Amino acid sequence: MSCLQKLSPVRSFLFLALLANFVFVVPAMAMDEVRLRAVVASLGDGAEAQRLEAKVADFVKSGDQAGLVKLAEQIEMKDGDFLESLDTIPNLQQIGVSMGPCHHANIAIRLIAMSISEGAQPAIRSGAIMLDGTEVDNTFAESMHRCELIAGLPKPARQIGSSCAMTGDCGDDPDLATPQ
Repeated sequence: MSCLQKLSPVRSFLFLALLANFVFVVPAMAMDEVRLRAVVASLGDGAEAQRLEAKVADFVKSGDQAGLVKLAEQIEMKDGDFLESLDTIPNLQQIGVSMGPCHHANIAIRLIAMSISEGAQPAIRSGAIMLDGTEVDNTFAESMHRCELIAGLPKPARQIGSSCAMTGDCGDDPDLATPQ
């Protein structure tokens, strides 16, 4: 069972929400401190989150499930132990790693890629990929927006998630739309 299957969409969203406001720690049993610091450093690369967004969007829009599965396998090999450790929030130890929006975007895009590769059905609305029933796509979009601002990255059109948090127009996403 992959780390994403263990991490429900609600729990993954809640975890990402916790990251936005708190310093969190990762169990030492899952990975040593040196490896943890390396993973956290790599997740701080906003340009990497942009590259992954483009890859995931290309695979979904072209129907290339094999490419998406291969990408998810690469993510699992590189970051699987870290992503699995996210599911052990109640047992966290004091390592104290502060994460910013680029980290959040990188975690969210990896969870999205793995989720779609494992069978989650994405919807494409207004050219953006969304995972109905979750808000991880919107967490990605909002975190990526903040990451681009802080890191001074170019701001391409969002390919994954709604721009609701940035524009206030939430009508394109049934998970965020206000009931009429």
